[in-house]
Amino acid sequence: MKALTLQAEFAPKADYKLSELERTTRKVKSGSQVWKHPRINVGEQPDPTPKEDEVIIQVGAVGICGSDMHMYEASSDGYILYPGLTRFPNILGHEFSGKVVEVGKAVRDLRVGDLVTAEEIQWCGQCVSCRRGYVNHCDNMEELGFTTPGAMAQYIPVRARYCWNIREIADRVGDEHEALVMGAMVEPTGVSYHAMFNRIHTWQPGVYVAVFGAGPIGLAAEALAVAAGASQVIVFDTSPARRAIAQKLGATAVLDPVGTNINESLLELTYGRGVDFVVEAAGAPGHTLAPLTDALAVNATVCHIGRSEKPTALSLEHYQVRGVQLAGSLGHAGHGTFQNVIRMMASGKLDMRPMVSARMALDEAANAFKRLENRQDAKIMLLPN
Repeated sequence: MKALTLQAEFAPKADYKLSELERTTRKVKSGSQVWKHPRINVGEQPDPTPKEDEVIIQVGAVGICGSDMHMYEASSDGYILYPGLTRFPNILGHEFSGKVVEVGKAVRDLRVGDLVTAEEIQWCGQCVSCRRGYVNHCDNMEELGFTTPGAMAQYIPVRARYCWNIREIADRVGDEHEALVMGAMVEPTGVSYHAMFNRIHTWQPGVYVAVFGAGPIGLAAEALAVAAGASQVIVFDTSPARRAIAQKLGATAVLDPVGTNINESLLELTYGRGVDFVVEAAGAPGHTLAPLTDALAVNATVCHIGRSEKPTALSLEHYQVRGVQLAGSLGHAGHGTFQNVIRMMASGKLDMRPMVSARMALDEAANAFKRLENRQDAKIMLLPN
């Protein structure tokens, strides 16, 4: 089969304390401290065969995520930008859907021909964190497309317990190919859903919302806020193209944060009350959350999704006086997240296709990654088959 593989040099920085487990497994907790000189290539890989509890999925659509870009891109010293769990060489891709073409003998709830998407977080279900319900923070986590082979390939093996049927979406749109494109966006939408509705239960219809970053996660947060009854959704992004997409998805205001006084703008738009709900999806908290003070409403909630290794100074006095909640959020698994996102898409309340700016063959993947370097596209979808 064809697949896109990322290779990188294992070169831990001098000040990074490599654990023995990281040294022996090459699965490292902080990729940007270890992996150097990344390079991608589309080539032939062996066709997968299913284990007893796995299915083989023929990939219909797979999105290029910001995390994929941060593994592909390097800093001035040659190290990848992505700060999280990684192991290379590996096939990239974790936002995907496809058709089941082979089923392991222990699988009971999926059949050949089913259209499915799958969780990227591969939780063990046995560690203390999983047993407490925090599967996104599994102690033995593997991540599809980060530490195990991903979906930028014609076929991918996935344990059945991570898969979710998207038949409801297919029935709604009446087109298998469009259903697969929508299904590939369940995972990134689930990341925002988990942050907004699972991490802290403060959401109320009618709230004023600010979203920083109009990449896929930020746009998903915007669309979810609109669908969940926000009265205003104010989106900030430096890209004119992405601001235009945010407008199409229902933002009440879109602003360029460069040269903008964030607090003054938000207070003016919210009649002096400030925002009740904030989503940081830009991965730049020093430029988004750090200056956000007077525009935080009493009892505001701040969800931090974007990844950033840099320390961020926050005005905790404003948080304390206004009773602000801050929740870090990681992942999308558990809590019925995939089920509920699929149902919202199937109901017609949530359609993320307007942010797909291009659909390209897997052979064109290198060009797609290059094109995304300028951050004008919101989402490029690869079609491996």
